[in-house]
Amino acid sequence: MKNLLFAILLVLPNIIYSQAGNVGVNTVVPGSTFTVNGSIAGQYKRTSVSTTLGIGDFYMAFTGSSAGTFTLPAAIAAAPATGNILGRVYYIKNVGTAPLTITASGTELIDNQSGAGVSSVILTPGGYTMLISKGTTSGTTWELGILINKTTPTIAALGASDTVTYSGTTLTNFNNSIPQIIPFSISDVIVNQGGSAAWNDAGDYWQILESGVYKIEGYAYFGSGGAVSGTGAFTGINLNITKNGTALSNIIGGNRGNIDNNGAAAGNTPISVNCIVHLNAGDKVYLTMNWGALNKPTVDAHISTPASLSESRNFSLQQLSTP
Repeated sequence: MKNLLFAILLVLPNIIYSQAGNVGVNTVVPGSTFTVNGSIAGQYKRTSVSTTLGIGDFYMAFTGSSAGTFTLPAAIAAAPATGNILGRVYYIKNVGTAPLTITASGTELIDNQSGAGVSSVILTPGGYTMLISKGTTSGTTWELGILINKTTPTIAALGASDTVTYSGTTLTNFNNSIPQIIPFSISDVIVNQGGSAAWNDAGDYWQILESGVYKIEGYAYFGSGGAVSGTGAFTGINLNITKNGTALSNIIGGNRGNIDNNGAAAGNTPISVNCIVHLNAGDKVYLTMNWGALNKPTVDAHISTPASLSESRNFSLQQLSTP
């Protein structure tokens, strides 16, 4: 290695200089230990899968469409790079459409300048971070130099005008107080900015990408499709916001509309719901509806648009704060 360096110095006498212990490239007066008068290049990699960062990594771009994890190396590097990795720097950008978790090795932690350190941080799509090894071998071994996630708070909304009908088995379940998912289409998205929530079209739910406090709202126009059964004067229908499932136990916000029998059978009656709740990255949020009390719908239960309006239902969320 010494011979190679000497050969380079001989071949490039007008490019590399030394002075008072400092080394310069393209400068005869290096003012620092190593001074470069020109551009600097580092390793650039793109990947869509989870990986453990190593000695050959420098700038990493995550391109995944599903959630991934980058694991930082241990504070003491393994052979052939044995030794403390004090000062090692990684630059990471999430250029994909899914969240990226950056986690420390084993029990090591990341110093995020708040509390005792965290085991991981999350980069939302468009997020960027720089981490540097602190040289410590336990506890907070990595320092979070920069963490930039999106700058626009998430506002995500859906609105639809087509009719949703629950009949047969779904009506039986509806009348047994089993919440039924209110469906939307990807084409129903009115606005989705900020990047902290994405609509899952196959599952009909909002996928939360960034932990925080969210305000969630929904409404739907209910009709029974025929005369309701029973002797009471009303039918009670619940509109629900549910998290990570659609059972009664998953409801995190709800509201009941007690609708008179004639109104249930002949009209489209609005029910609205809203709640403010803390959600974690990975949570799934649904809008559901079910029978709650008194008389039950017959023929079908449906959501349809009143003649005077353009939407039969709406489902939106707004990010109020992050942890």
